[in-house]
Amino acid sequence: MALSEADILSMIAAGEGQTTELKRDISQRSDLAGELIALANTTGGTLLVGVADDGAVVGVADPEATMDSLANMSRNNCRPSLYPIIERIDVKGLPVIAVRVEKRKGPPYENNSGQCYVRVGATKQLASPHERARMLQQAGLYHFDETPVVGTTLGDLDDGAFRSYFERVSGQEVEATGIPLEALLEAVRVSTVVDGAARLTVAGLLAFGLEPQKLLPQSRVTVVRFLGDDASANRLNPRELYGTLPEIVRQAGEYLRQYAGIVSKVEGVVREDRELYPAAAFREAVVNAVAHRDYSVAGSQVRVFFFDNRLEVRSPGGLPNSMTLQTIRFYNHESRNPLLAQFLNRLGLMEEFGTGIPNMIRLMRAHNGTEPDLALEGEEFVVRLFARIE
Repeated sequence: MALSEADILSMIAAGEGQTTELKRDISQRSDLAGELIALANTTGGTLLVGVADDGAVVGVADPEATMDSLANMSRNNCRPSLYPIIERIDVKGLPVIAVRVEKRKGPPYENNSGQCYVRVGATKQLASPHERARMLQQAGLYHFDETPVVGTTLGDLDDGAFRSYFERVSGQEVEATGIPLEALLEAVRVSTVVDGAARLTVAGLLAFGLEPQKLLPQSRVTVVRFLGDDASANRLNPRELYGTLPEIVRQAGEYLRQYAGIVSKVEGVVREDRELYPAAAFREAVVNAVAHRDYSVAGSQVRVFFFDNRLEVRSPGGLPNSMTLQTIRFYNHESRNPLLAQFLNRLGLMEEFGTGIPNMIRLMRAHNGTEPDLALEGEEFVVRLFARIE
């Protein structure tokens, strides 16, 4: 839909921000390319040409030439090329050019010098290596779960846990392969060699490590039972869950059974015990969270909140790039951590990839006629399951 004069005036009134950049003219081509790149790499937005920084509408001298220059700049000064919507809108009788950029759906954009920008508030800034890695990860071009964990050695591996896994998957003992253990660990990507030293990968440490949280503290899970329907209520036995991801899933299930598992209803002399939540749906929610969360986000762990009327599983990192709250409700092959998901699948924690959310929906419908509430709140993906209350 084309922008109107009222739309432009509204943007100008709001001032420069996360999604709006104002430019008097296009004299600084490299700076303009950087602004477009920053918008595309962050949330998308609109560049207005012919508007001063203070919001004064000054117009452009040659609208057609300005639009051609912006189109050429978007194609030739951005890698990969940008193809924004460029349009002329007369504002207060003066021509203003609006350049609308969508949020990227693939790799991060950069300029011809290899500089990658992001939008922070009303300014563009060079993306940090961490931010760039996250953008590549979102585009499916880089998987954090395959990266080495600095400081690990093969001594951080639970040898018995890996051997049990390998025998389950291959049907033979490690020694029967004739391959040295170190080479086998590297072949299945439990470890990788960095500067001649073997390091556990993120997925290897989380699935088979002795103390995963020692080096990846963000992999712990917080569980809390609130005595009410919101987080202002009193808390009952908050806990931090530690260990490999299979062990954490087991501990979370025990917490559910202890603090939010069964409600008893007495009719006459007959007592009937009923589950507040189907254990299988809760397990799917927790496994989905620990399998697909963004482990590159340090200082933020999966959190599981139990309230009187619902439970919430909060997972850091939002959704992978090509997924939406609509598509995730159906079968989807996308995984932020495909290696980790493979390990968990073969360990029996996950069924076929992409079936976790559909399974949750089916189980909750059968349990009490409700469906999970799926939401993006800030940098978290949130799953809410509603209790069976009668």
